[in-house]
Amino acid sequence: MLAIKVIIEGLLLGSFLYLICAFGIRNGAIGMVHLYSEEVQKRVVELGLTTEENIRNRNIYFKITCLIGYIAYVLICVYFINKAR
Repeated sequence: MLAIKVIIEGLLLGSFLYLICAFGIRNGAIGMVHLYSEEVQKRVVELGLTTEENIRNRNIYFKITCLIGYIAYVLICVYFINKAR
């Protein structure tokens, strides 16, 4: 039974990460450029593909989304899958 719970938790986390990445790069890799190094970000801005403000905004949005998502993930795993009280 424990193995099934671990597999379910892993599938949920994997799905969550996949959805975040798929949503982030839906219009190209520039959507997730905030995860790259400073040199890459500067080069993308130099090429005119995005702006520093846009990178900063996407980074904040990404962190908020992940924080809320991970809290929800932990609560689902603890209370619904593992039935902790």
